[in-house]
Order: sequence, then C-alpha cells, then structure tokens
Amino acid sequence: MMKNIGFAICLLIASLPWISAAPESLLSIDELPPKGTTQVWSPLFQASWEKLTELHAGKLAKVEPANAFIAKLEAFSWQADKVMPQDGYAVYAGPATQKFAQDTAAAIKKQFDVSIDPNRVPIIPGGNVAYGILVRDLKFEKKFFLSRNNALEFRSTKNKPQKVKYFGTAGKLSEEYSQYVKVLQYDDEGSSFLLSIATDKDGENLMIYRPSEPCSFGDAFEHVKKAKKAPLTGGFGGVRDPSLHRQDVVKIPYITLKADTDFTAQLKGNIFYAGEATPWRIVKAFQVTQFELFEDGAKVRVETAVGGEPFGEAPKPRAVPVVPRNFICDRPFFVFLWRADAEMPYLAAWIDGGDCLTEFKK
Repeated sequence: MMKNIGFAICLLIASLPWISAAPESLLSIDELPPKGTTQVWSPLFQASWEKLTELHAGKLAKVEPANAFIAKLEAFSWQADKVMPQDGYAVYAGPATQKFAQDTAAAIKKQFDVSIDPNRVPIIPGGNVAYGILVRDLKFEKKFFLSRNNALEFRSTKNKPQKVKYFGTAGKLSEEYSQYVKVLQYDDEGSSFLLSIATDKDGENLMIYRPSEPCSFGDAFEHVKKAKKAPLTGGFGGVRDPSLHRQDVVKIPYITLKADTDFTAQLKGNIFYAGEATPWRIVKAFQVTQFELFEDGAKVRVETAVGGEPFGEAPKPRAVPVVPRNFICDRPFFVFLWRADAEMPYLAAWIDGGDCLTEFKK
C-alpha cells in the first residue's frame, strides 16, 4: 500500500507545471541550455579569475589533469573596460586572510552601499582569493504597463504551461515607445525577435531576444552583434520598422531570479604557474546572481569568489498605415544587459520557465 502511495506522489510531483530545475550560473557560454533550465552568465567571474591569476608572478603554464573549464577561462578574450558597467562593479584580490575579508566587505560597503558578510569571502591559510561584485539598478526611459487583469501563458522547452505576471504595451500606446524601444530583428510574425530597450544609464540597454530555437549563450551573443550592425531599416509602420509603433504588442514576464552555483568541482586540477615549483588548486569558487525584471526596469547583483591554495601538490505621423507586430515572450527567451560598444553583455539570462517567473494572481 505504501509503495502505491509513494508512486502516486511521484506522479503528482512530476506533473506539476511549476516543478523545474533551479536557476544556475554558468562558467561556459558554448553549451546548449538543458531543457527546462533557467541559466545566467556574467563575465564578473572571468574578471575575478583574471585578478586571481595576476597575484602570481608568471602566467599559468599548465593544468594537470587538463581541465576544459580552466582552459576556456584562460583563453577568453574580451575588453573588460568596455563590457562591464562603469562604477557598477569591482574585483578585490589578495591573500585569503580574515583581514582581507574584512577589508573587502568594508570597501564594498563604501563603494556600493551594499553590506556583505565578511565570512562570504573565502579564508584559505596560505592561499589567495579574488572577490567580485556587480551592482546595477536600471530604470527604463519610459515605464511599461503592468497587466493586472490578464496572465501570459508561458511555455518552457518542456512544453509546460505557466500563467505568469507580465508587463508591456499594446494598441495606440505602443507608439509612445518609438524612441525608447528599438526593433533589431523581427521574423516569422514574432516567433523570433530582438528588442533593445533604453535605460537611464547612458549607453546601457536591456535586450530581449527570443530565438526561434534554443541556442547557446555564445551563439546568442553573436546573433545580437550581427543584428546591432545590421538593424532593421524599413519604413514607419511596416514589418521592418526599426522602432516600436502603434498596434505593436509587447509582453514580457516578470522575472525574479536567484542562482547560487558552486564552481569548485568544475575547476579541479593542479595549476602550475611559470616560475613557481609548487602547483596550486582551486578550493573555493562560486557565483551568486540575483536579477529582477519588472515594468520599471531591472535590478542585478552578482557576487563571485575564487580562491586557491598551494598544493604539494522622434514620433512618426499617425496618418501612415501600420502593420501590427507581436513581441510576446511566451516561449523561452534571453535577457541581456549590454553596453552600447561592448562585444558581449555584462549579464545574460536564459529564461525557460520555473519559479523565476511570477504566478499570475488577480
């Protein structure tokens, strides 16, 4: 009898639409997201890794056994000063002592008015640590409308429907967003699109990319870069109008995301630096990402740590006819926080359902 009850409970849990994998942070941008999993990536961990490496006199020479994640971190090429938000992040590195932890917490409080527990900064006898933080509060240049009476039905890649809370615009009101929302791509009647939404931070936009099929973060970045170089150029009111116009419909789910991911197991191996006889190993590495998206704008806070020890190892005229378009995020989509001249975003999230979306309640 008990076995039957347990089997029934398992069936019930498996059938619940809201049950899904917890959001997770990524080290690599090359893999296709698993079905039904919301993922987030930020180059803040890359910046922290590079700061940790700078504490050694020589460059990393080899890792034994070889580690693909470490190899990708070492091979990563970017311009941090163009990608990361100015005055929005910092990375601190030094000996992994109690004093360093306390000094780092005090520096973060002074620079960002954010309190962190010094115990979050790894303390490793004889080791080194880098601790990074990213804090950004973006306001849309023009606030969107919250849907109070209707839900958006979102379907994940597992085809699980969720009735979720959303914001956006529709009808004549959409024309008021023409100078704030740019359409970089629109294909197949809205099955795939890319929107760039202006924020109060000069040169920083929030982008919504709904691909026709799931893709890796790296492929999504390349798609956005191409679209930015060759945006839509059609006339006002047409299907290739580069600005939002009246009768266009925008529906974007509320997002409340927290991903707390330990990277330590992914960074195993003895790390040899040039000029040092003793190898090092990573004994602590993590990223915690908190992200919110709502009708006013977006908030993000990312914290990363990586520690190692030596191991002995303008408005258009209304007279022009328009073609209504649908920019509806009812299927998995990317959200990017992206500086204008950067080659990649400073925050990227793949939203594929689960409890990062807010259940609709009247």
